[in-house]
Amino acid sequence: MHNNIPSKEHMEQLWLRLKESGLPIHSFLAEQGGNLLTENYQAPYTKRDLHRMFSITKSFCALAVGYLLEDGLISLSDPITGYFPEYSGTVKSPWLMNMTIQQMLMMQTCHTSTTYKIDRQKNWVESFFLVPPSHKSGEVFLYDTSAAHTLAALVKKLTGKGVLDYLREKCLDKLDFSKDAYIINDPFGSEMGGSGLMAYSLDLLKTGRFCMNTVKHGTGVFADYLRDAVSFQVPTVHFGQTLDEKQGYGYQIWQIRNGFAMYGMGSQYVLFYPELDLVLVITADTQNIRGGQQKILDLVRDGLKEFLSPVPSLPVFSGPSHLNAVYRLLPGRQRFTRLALSLDSKEGSLTLSGPDKTYTFYFSFTEPAVSILNGYKQRIAVKALWADSRTLYLPVSVVGEYVGSIHILLTLSEDGITVWMKKIEETLFHEFSGFLTGFKE
Repeated sequence: MHNNIPSKEHMEQLWLRLKESGLPIHSFLAEQGGNLLTENYQAPYTKRDLHRMFSITKSFCALAVGYLLEDGLISLSDPITGYFPEYSGTVKSPWLMNMTIQQMLMMQTCHTSTTYKIDRQKNWVESFFLVPPSHKSGEVFLYDTSAAHTLAALVKKLTGKGVLDYLREKCLDKLDFSKDAYIINDPFGSEMGGSGLMAYSLDLLKTGRFCMNTVKHGTGVFADYLRDAVSFQVPTVHFGQTLDEKQGYGYQIWQIRNGFAMYGMGSQYVLFYPELDLVLVITADTQNIRGGQQKILDLVRDGLKEFLSPVPSLPVFSGPSHLNAVYRLLPGRQRFTRLALSLDSKEGSLTLSGPDKTYTFYFSFTEPAVSILNGYKQRIAVKALWADSRTLYLPVSVVGEYVGSIHILLTLSEDGITVWMKKIEETLFHEFSGFLTGFKE
């Protein structure tokens, strides 16, 4: 733990670096311990302009869910279908019937992606219950904006108020959060709980300080919930596009190195560094700039590195030291019928078998294990890691004429396994995409 903390001068220097980066930064605000260090805006934005905060809206929905919990209106273990009988009355799949509010908060739904994007002409909330599930919920982090959209509808259903109005009553009015802020509605009149927040940058800073103080000093149901919300709940190493996005996820709030973050598309950030009691707010538009998000995060981290404690580049976990298991797979388009997983503390193998072909991936936990992927005769290299205590991640590098990668995430349970696969290569390996569900033989 460092005794020194960033000064006003340090933050103003960071603002200069952000401005000189060539990125379209709209605002940068910083406060430490409740003291404003710097507040800056860049054309075309001023202090008086509302800004679209995109997925930071999800974090506000998570705060509202925390108050539903404190008010005794929900339990996190409640299946969401119980609150929407008008949409879920015909639901047959147990994967959907058993999906809980907590799983929605953690982006571990039974859907592969945002459901309302499949057909935007149909009710966006209803889509969450009508789109067929692709896998068991509670197993794999996949970004699903319709989860937050449905949680916003839950807030309205149980309180009669929109997310911001409910939060104003609970905490935002005490923070002098602006009355101008609002959440855009979808075409069917429901708040866009996943992306619709319009607010001032200063609103985010005030909310950020409230969250930091609550996490550090709060007591009661909401404070305990918020401490869980900003903690590592599920791994994102298989999903993140930046190093910080690979750190993990809480309840609609991201983990970052040395802290946590509310994060919206185009580089909208509320960055929290608890060891420094520091809150930063950044708004921008990097949607058209490849790597723009990571460049901003790297600039911030470089500006703070002298104050922050060293941390691993990725969270470190350990799983079972020995495992030999065979799973019978449910039918799927990949036509795999059997999965065999064998490992010890140093190395292992994963074998997928079907009526036509068998593929074996050899891996090591200490260095990339190089082998030939039978069936394709392609050279591969795999250095495995435990994403958490029950989740094994195999990033497979493909070497040779067909340069690319295959990503395999295996979530283990007492009697089964859920496998998520994604291939990044133009012409081959199509069977290594989507989900597999298996049960121990």
